[in-house]
Amino acid sequence: MMATTVGQQQLAAARAAFAEGDVQSLAVLPLPLQHSWQRSRAAGVQPGQEPYYPPLQGDGLRLRDPEDRRLARCVQPELEQLWAAFGGRGWTMFCANREGLVIAQQAHGLEDAPLLRPIQVGRRLGEAEIGTTAPAVSLADDMPALVRGNEHYLQRFAPVFCLSEPLHDLDGQVCGAIDITGLGERDPALLQGYFRQAALASENRLFQGLADVHLLAVQHDPRWLATPLQGLLAVQDDCQLRAANRVARRLLGLPRRGPLPLLSMETVFAGASAAQRRRLLQPGPAHRVRLGEGSAVYLQHLRAPRGPRTRVVAAPMTVADVPLRQQQREAARRAAQAAEGNLSLAARQLGISRTTLYKLLRD
Repeated sequence: MMATTVGQQQLAAARAAFAEGDVQSLAVLPLPLQHSWQRSRAAGVQPGQEPYYPPLQGDGLRLRDPEDRRLARCVQPELEQLWAAFGGRGWTMFCANREGLVIAQQAHGLEDAPLLRPIQVGRRLGEAEIGTTAPAVSLADDMPALVRGNEHYLQRFAPVFCLSEPLHDLDGQVCGAIDITGLGERDPALLQGYFRQAALASENRLFQGLADVHLLAVQHDPRWLATPLQGLLAVQDDCQLRAANRVARRLLGLPRRGPLPLLSMETVFAGASAAQRRRLLQPGPAHRVRLGEGSAVYLQHLRAPRGPRTRVVAAPMTVADVPLRQQQREAARRAAQAAEGNLSLAARQLGISRTTLYKLLRD
């Protein structure tokens, strides 16, 4: 996270000097902001101009791109939680996609803040439009960013505080950023931790959308399973690794960014015993898996591939129906036993509702 350590007057003087062509004046800024100022100027933006807000794409309500809609659904619950904790009049929280287009938002009191009022779903907020901002830096450099006061390239944004955290897609590439922007001040160190967890939780929801894979959770500390800090692995039926979130990539020594190489689970967990590897794709509680000398993780199988759902029809019992009903009850008992009492998991494995599973187990 970048921090403001230089006086606002010094930053304003540096901006004026940079506008006159003095590149050396950038030295007062953190390196990512130096690059952003240079990109802004290269795009033709002048520090003294008013921000240019391009027209809304669509009606500002319906997103055209299905990937944008998917990311917005994954992010929206986190924005609502962050807003409940840190929102306020004259502030907005939003998610921008990889092109800087706002795709989800929480806001209040922007009608009294003309400078921020144009920030809304469907608006693109890139460096070529409004110069250096925190989400622009996060999208360009894949890092958390803080831009406040005269760190903004446009002097018009001197009253503005903004902080952002990048989001990553299933291939580990930057796909967006979540941001808080407003008139005033917030505690950056406090916000950074919350926004990072919100970003991790949003990315984990992207994995929930993969229907044709096994979903596995990993962590060194089992207490972090079922939290935004869990690593997630998407594994095919042939035991090939399809995707891994950024926590799992770090835990398992996988490439930090970009599509993963073709890897089998046997390769990923080469240090595991044969018995541990056999359990990797089996339902059950979290269990310890050895990675190598002196290193291990706890792993839990969260979900099997979701195939076409098979609906179990509860019809009136007849003599002809008894064998089928018995088969259904036996399948329900086996699934519940394999899931070690986790009936939600057992129902998903069978492709039926929990209510139907309860009825079968009670029969």
